[in-house]
Amino acid sequence: MQQTLALTFDALGIKVSRGDSVTLPTITAQYEHEWGYRLLIKLPSGVSSADVIKQQRAISEALRADIEAYWKNGLVIDVFTRKLPAKVLYVAEKRNDWKVPIGVNRRGETRYFDFAGPFPHLLTGGIAGGGKSVISRGIITSLVLGDRTDLYLCDLKGGVELGMFRNFRCTLGFADNLQKVAELAERAEREMNGRYAIMAANGSQDWHGRRLVFVMDEMADLKTRPGDPEADVKNRIKSVLTRISAKGRAAGVILMLSTQRPSADVIDGLIKTNIATSISFKTRDGTQSRIIIDSTDAADLPDIPGRCIYQQQNDEILQTFLLSYEDAKKLLANCEMKTEENVNDVNESQPGESLAAYGNITVL
Repeated sequence: MQQTLALTFDALGIKVSRGDSVTLPTITAQYEHEWGYRLLIKLPSGVSSADVIKQQRAISEALRADIEAYWKNGLVIDVFTRKLPAKVLYVAEKRNDWKVPIGVNRRGETRYFDFAGPFPHLLTGGIAGGGKSVISRGIITSLVLGDRTDLYLCDLKGGVELGMFRNFRCTLGFADNLQKVAELAERAEREMNGRYAIMAANGSQDWHGRRLVFVMDEMADLKTRPGDPEADVKNRIKSVLTRISAKGRAAGVILMLSTQRPSADVIDGLIKTNIATSISFKTRDGTQSRIIIDSTDAADLPDIPGRCIYQQQNDEILQTFLLSYEDAKKLLANCEMKTEENVNDVNESQPGESLAAYGNITVL
């Protein structure tokens, strides 16, 4: 292993040369695990961990095994001899936070996405059948079961994707056309601004009550073309989403955006800059992959539904949890539904009207 890695580092130029002397990274320890083995790497002065991490694919090919390289109090290379399963069933969890299970990594560890974490906005993308709709179903199911989150849902496929969540008590708005999406987005922005006013009055810098998650199933529907009669409303929606992506975190107003057809004019620079967590299933090409995760790696994912790259601070390959429509309905069967007088899809409200019940908040 040491010799193979040394030859690889040398060929990739990951070394320090002084005259005739060459210093390469070396293995200082090796630990066996059920999934493979972990190598601790000592880097020579002048070589950065980033020099190794960006060459993961070449190192993987040289070792003839999947690897992950990352920094954790030193450079670590995990070499996987066990393959990811092609299917992992969703298991409901009762939690007292805003973490939702999304899948398992190569080590068999469950990965969670935290809607109250430092990077709470989420972008998911990938080809049809890749797993985007299934992971959205699992995430929203977890939020409904947790009953600590309010939902604004936008489904421009006539409710096919998100309609099953429409009548739960925690779903405060549902939009199935562009005009309703615009109204719902603006309502979410008013809520965000109202929360900031309350936080300022209370001397708080973070919202400690319920989260509000704005879900849009297909961002590609906001793409405009010359002569598009709906260009104004589409641009209106994108402008609001951009402002929420920049300001929503501290107020607990979070975006969860998805697309099967990533394009730069829809997932524009302002939105992408403010969304630090992405989940990319297989994409059609490297261009679409770069729009979601800033690399071409998602285009090279295998044709396995649910296989994705989870990008937050680092990239990690996951197999996302499989939750069928029927199983989701069974899990949600006992969740509280709306009353008859509260079934409107988009209800107007003034900022702060319903906030008094969201934890230890004083509405002033």
